[in-house]
Amino acid sequence: MTATTCPGCGLVAPATGGPFPDECGASAECWGRYGELLARSYTVAEYRHVHQLVVDAYIAQHPGGGSRREVQGLALCLMTLCPFVEDGADPREGAALHKQMMAGRPDYFHRLEPPPWLGLTTAVDVLAARDAVEHERLAWAWGRDVWRSWAPHHATIRRWNTRALARPET
Repeated sequence: MTATTCPGCGLVAPATGGPFPDECGASAECWGRYGELLARSYTVAEYRHVHQLVVDAYIAQHPGGGSRREVQGLALCLMTLCPFVEDGADPREGAALHKQMMAGRPDYFHRLEPPPWLGLTTAVDVLAARDAVEHERLAWAWGRDVWRSWAPHHATIRRWNTRALARPET
């Protein structure tokens, strides 16, 4: 059996031949695990409150290329991970934060060089949760690990947040 290694998180898994994501640097096998996490968030109410944390951690751990859409998507995920992890912001506010961050169609985002991922929590770790309490604990651990790994870019991300969140929401 052939194994694959995810370019984002390093997950080694048997090749499934599943679909690859279009705008994310993940293996098909890792993308499938992420789909399982999303399904959990969408179908089980007790898991939903950390949904945006899961999304942001995954995308930030699996950055895509340099297209405008990929750069903006990664920027938004990093920008919301920042207040979640540093300030204890509620992940349920993620959609509102994204809307405010993208108001005025900012053009100041640029591609950030991704850090190495070895040793970090992954989607597979969160999937192992036996209940909603453990899922939440693991999702927060994952978000903190991913945010910490982007430390070389924290000042840039904080500047983006200051600029984006200083504007009144339209």
